Amino acid sequence: MDNFYWLHEIQPSDREIVGEQGFYLRDLLRKGHPVLPGFVVTAQFFWEFLQTIDWLEPLFVDLPESSLYFDVNQPRQLQAIAQHLCQQLLDTPVPKPWSDQIQANIEQLNSPALIFYPSLTISGTESTSSLFGSVISWGDAQSGLFGLKQAYCELFRAKSLLYWQRCGVRLQDLQPVVLVQALQSVKASGCVKIQPQAWEIHSTWGLEFSLLWGENHADHYRILPQTKKVQQQHLGSKTILYDLKSSPHQPTEYPIPQKQFGTSISELPIYATLIPEEQRGFSLTSEQLQQLIQLIQQVVLNLPLTQGFYWRLLQSSLEKEPEFYVSGLGFPEIPLFSPVLNPDIPQRQQHFQGLAVASGQCKGIAYVLNTLESIPSVLPENTVLVVAAINWDYLPLLKQSVAIIAEQGGMTSHGAIVARELGIPAVCGIVNATVKIKTGESVFVDGNRGEIYCMEPEHLVNERLLEQNVKSSPLETYFMPNATLLMVNISQCNSIERLQTFPIDGVGLLRSELIAIEALSFSENQDLDLGISQKSDSNIYNFSYWIEPEKQPKFIQKMAEALNQIARILSPRPIYYRALDLREINSSNGRFPVSDFPTSERLTLFDLELKVLLNLYESGYQNLYLILPFIRSVEEFLMYRKRIEASGLMRYSGFKVWIMAEVPSILFLLPDYVKAGVQGISIGTNDLTQLLFGIDRNQIQISPQNPIQYEQHPALRKAIKQLIKKARKAKIPCSICGDAPALYPELIEDLVRWGITSISVSLDAVELTYRAIARAEKRILLDQSR
Repeated sequence: MDNFYWLHEIQPSDREIVGEQGFYLRDLLRKGHPVLPGFVVTAQFFWEFLQTIDWLEPLFVDLPESSLYFDVNQPRQLQAIAQHLCQQLLDTPVPKPWSDQIQANIEQLNSPALIFYPSLTISGTESTSSLFGSVISWGDAQSGLFGLKQAYCELFRAKSLLYWQRCGVRLQDLQPVVLVQALQSVKASGCVKIQPQAWEIHSTWGLEFSLLWGENHADHYRILPQTKKVQQQHLGSKTILYDLKSSPHQPTEYPIPQKQFGTSISELPIYATLIPEEQRGFSLTSEQLQQLIQLIQQVVLNLPLTQGFYWRLLQSSLEKEPEFYVSGLGFPEIPLFSPVLNPDIPQRQQHFQGLAVASGQCKGIAYVLNTLESIPSVLPENTVLVVAAINWDYLPLLKQSVAIIAEQGGMTSHGAIVARELGIPAVCGIVNATVKIKTGESVFVDGNRGEIYCMEPEHLVNERLLEQNVKSSPLETYFMPNATLLMVNISQCNSIERLQTFPIDGVGLLRSELIAIEALSFSENQDLDLGISQKSDSNIYNFSYWIEPEKQPKFIQKMAEALNQIARILSPRPIYYRALDLREINSSNGRFPVSDFPTSERLTLFDLELKVLLNLYESGYQNLYLILPFIRSVEEFLMYRKRIEASGLMRYSGFKVWIMAEVPSILFLLPDYVKAGVQGISIGTNDLTQLLFGIDRNQIQISPQNPIQYEQHPALRKAIKQLIKKARKAKIPCSICGDAPALYPELIEDLVRWGITSISVSLDAVELTYRAIARAEKRILLDQSR
């Protein structure tokens, strides 16, 4: 098998050798369509070249038998390994027979510059298309050989090494190919996205790097495939132009991002300049646009499954008209908005930056709810809820929303926790969001980056960006159990549908408040149902309504039905039910306030909860255990303990009573709690952080004015470690159920080392936490064996 294939020489049987890019470009070329010339360097050459390297890095000494092992939680170590590997690859000369052949191919291209596109031929790696960057070099043989090795370095970048390990891809299974093409000066360039309903053209002056690097907002054309007519066109904000240098010494007038390893910016064959005022118009003339539409039609006819392609408009000489060429297949992720905004668009229709508290991306219609307005029972479809803060009044609305925008809130606020469980994006910290955003306005919410884009209703969002939010890698159906139990935190009955395929050992925290709100909001007599308030100036739930004697049977029935469903599906795995924490949902009439000691009304409501649990135990579901929230003293615990004993639950030997470890006094009183009958503790890092540092968990945000990451503060870590050590000494289980392990996975190895019994996280963090626990346990065993 040859190591090099010219595009026009590729045969149908060579598809697995040259990769998809080269194979389909060959198809277009053979059918007479304009394709930039080039050749493919096969994976065989890559492996033969690697075998000539005298690796100093032990990771590759035994290649291909060796595997990559490094700490993904140590970014500096990962960067050091990647730089070492790339540098050694660049320093190794290509053996002469191969270098002579590459030199001959480069001379045959006869181009002032070259561009290298690395990719993989193995199946199942389509998602790596955006992992590798292209490499550019001067067109001489020496620069070309160096550029080829730089293209191979893309496989060993830190982000690539991390990807291979997290996806379980062995290095020896990689089959990298590199497409080498001529790079010439162009009039314009861009890409085409091909969809059944429309063809979208993105265009800019000069080479396409300004689009790929997010520096220009492209001219956008929307073409109807049926008629080949231009349906819409929008002038982009184009300020940067990339072109080839006339000589290596030509300076760049505008800074160029450093995009490839081993080459300084001054050595690149391209330069950047500001586009002159006379070129701020559309980058394609009407005639050129029609030529490009004809080229799209030809590509679609010959490659009906292609999603798009890159193009360049070349002018080989002043005497000839510019011609379009296909330079590659695929469609890049064009930024939704460029950093350069149109000053004519009002500020409220542009971009807001906040705090990303729940991941995901979606587009919807804003519904602004002010604090003085009545709370609607039903929201329109595709609603993005915009509020001052996500309080308990709004929780029934979250399930009807596709995204949340709030002026206030933090990562551990209750609204953020619920949004993450529901799987909808949420962004907090948007100052004056309820004023800047208007009801009915089209908004795009990026919960991954904490960004909000307001746009005209007809603005076309990059649908591939939205599709990526839906596509997620499936969780492992079969998995090796860890010694450290992995649990989940849930607060919604419908969350159990997502639990059945998760690698979990049970529910470490069942937040009863939201279960109650969901279950009790559907009473038989809606006229008498005072459960849901309709004014946002009152808190959501009046639990005093349910302690009236005639309402108590309904409370027990509705709560038992909800918990029965969860217990049945998860049985025999344990479920830790946290009793109602009424600190967070005080009613507007002052009932159930936070006091130094439980009120009689609170104790009556607690007795109802015990009857619910007893109902389930008598029905045969004995996998529910009780956690008492916010216990501040041994005396307070004993008051609850007596009521538990009186309920009849203690006659079931498997019934357990835990307490939340969220009040700092437990650091000193844990032995006394154990003597009083506490059978386990669950560390609530959200409230423990708040009380330890005197902060508001619903408001805290990381910012230049407040740079402290409290969940990573040494004081909190010491408190957690002390609780775990004391629980081990007392021989009781110790779990952790706050958001700290999910937000800061690097904490997990310490938790395992300290002896945590179980880790309970939100649904969206299960897979990451499972892998982190497995790595931590393996690393600890390895350290012990050494």
